[in-house]
Amino acid sequence: MKITTKHIYRTRYIELVMKTVLKIFILKQLMKEKMSGYDIMKRCEEVLGYKPSPGTIYPLLKSLERKKIIEGKKEGRRIVYKLSPRGKKFMKEIMMAKEEFYRKLHSQIVAMEEVFGDEATIGWKEKIIEKYPLLPKIIFMLERMGNKRANEMLEEFYRRLKDASN
Repeated sequence: MKITTKHIYRTRYIELVMKTVLKIFILKQLMKEKMSGYDIMKRCEEVLGYKPSPGTIYPLLKSLERKKIIEGKKEGRRIVYKLSPRGKKFMKEIMMAKEEFYRKLHSQIVAMEEVFGDEATIGWKEKIIEKYPLLPKIIFMLERMGNKRANEMLEEFYRRLKDASN
């Protein structure tokens, strides 16, 4: 495969988006409780289905601390982080922006379905997610697994559903 400038920019863009999402995830966790870098890595693994490396987490924490969005306090051998007043204000703004982002994303999905999709499928994803809000999290976690393991789990889940519905 020939690597082009376009490919490099696309890769950098994806990395930037992923780091931004990770930063917001970290801040959301710190809204709930004080946590160390290790605690944050464990929470990522529990909730997101992957464990970022220390080389990813600690530079992000230091960056957020330099920007005064979080505050770190040494407790024994570890540093425990919490949201600063500036961080709380920032997260309030992020949560308000999230609603607008979802509205715009939804309108784009509807437009794409209208342009490219079948009339019968328009809006079906939103209806399913509204009815089963855990599905996006489950799909995200399955995407992080290998195909074989994910399919094995889905087959087991399907078998259990089928047994339960009989």
